[in-house]
Amino acid sequence: MGLKKKGTLFPELSVPPLSLNRSRASWLISMAALELCTTPDFYEAEEEDSAVCSYLLLLAMLVDREEDVHVLRTKRVLQGGGWLTNKQALDFFTSLQDLRVGSRYLRTMQEIENYRVTRRVQARLHAFVYKNMKTIVAFFSAVGALVGILGTLKGLKDKTPSYLILYTTSKMARANSAGS
Repeated sequence: MGLKKKGTLFPELSVPPLSLNRSRASWLISMAALELCTTPDFYEAEEEDSAVCSYLLLLAMLVDREEDVHVLRTKRVLQGGGWLTNKQALDFFTSLQDLRVGSRYLRTMQEIENYRVTRRVQARLHAFVYKNMKTIVAFFSAVGALVGILGTLKGLKDKTPSYLILYTTSKMARANSAGS
């Protein structure tokens, strides 16, 4: 349970599928009650000690309407559904919204919040680049042209014409032969 990176831009909320029917709903309530009784403080406990409550709270957070239950069924998060209609599944999850918050739930919510904050920065950067694309392209084109011109000028400055080299060499040779 948590966010998994899917590509560079969009993470995916990973939730194990739940096969839900009336008997499993009773078992889940019993397991959540057992967690609540055996673990007095979820914040200091291991993540596994609050796994059922965290899982049920996360699913309850995703469900507000019958259409949400239907979406979870089409995404194969909720499976089975023997004898439980979308309305009954919605009632089941809304009855669980008062469970104690577990450490695994808090970690998942923190991952979602971190993604939301970093996504805001990425969205602003994308908007800036999109709005100023012509200016950015013109700037880098001008810089490229300037670098090209300066490189050419430097090359011309460093390059001595070959006829001067020959003239200087022959003049030095004559001076050496006259001096000896």
